[in-house]
Amino acid sequence: MRSNIFILVLLTVFCRVANAQATKPLLKNEPIFLDEHVDLQEQLIPLDSIITLAVKHSSSVKFQADLIDIAQAQLNSNKNLWTNNIVGFVNYSGGNQSIVTADNTTPGVVNSSNVTNGLRVGVQINLPLSELMTRKARMASFKYTITSTIDKKDEAIQELKQVVIQLYYTLIYNSNLLSIRSEAKASAINQYSIAEKQFKDGAIDIGELSRLKTIEVNARADYEEVRREFATAYYQMEPLVGVPFQQLILKK
Repeated sequence: MRSNIFILVLLTVFCRVANAQATKPLLKNEPIFLDEHVDLQEQLIPLDSIITLAVKHSSSVKFQADLIDIAQAQLNSNKNLWTNNIVGFVNYSGGNQSIVTADNTTPGVVNSSNVTNGLRVGVQINLPLSELMTRKARMASFKYTITSTIDKKDEAIQELKQVVIQLYYTLIYNSNLLSIRSEAKASAINQYSIAEKQFKDGAIDIGELSRLKTIEVNARADYEEVRREFATAYYQMEPLVGVPFQQLILKK
């Protein structure tokens, strides 16, 4: 009885996968179904592997990694910012470049000189004092930004690990509890079925029949509640880890 009811739960959990396969050709990697006779923890890959997958596919961790790359790029760019003050120039002179000057020592005498025609190439360096005075502080600021961003990434990873661990053991707990509730539900249904026959035969009174009915109803309600919690944890695991749940099941 336990296995029959548990099978129904698993079929419900995988109904979305089954419906999707009914409308399109089967893929090479078909979903691997859970074995209701084996503890769920024994069917899943190790918790460390699940955490690794979650970190690898986490959008928040990727975002922090991108911020680290941006901060590093800004640091590298500012290291070479001083090169903006180096300017190269090229000019060409042609035609009459004569310069006439008066001789102060000999009145009435005029000297004439000619600027050489041709191509001129050179480099001009202007190094502002602020570049020298603030460079060390600016580099330190960018390095602190990188360090703080790395810390935020590590913090995001640690928070993700905590969530995965909590959800993992919630899933395991709900799976085990679901088995217990399944047994209780099957037992209550069986007892009430027997009690109905006994009531018809006059072996028990209406009060005993009502008591067993109450037990049977409560058992079914408890089972449905745990089933809901199990399904919730199951479907939360997939987006958290970033891979289909079937990839978390050990290959046989």
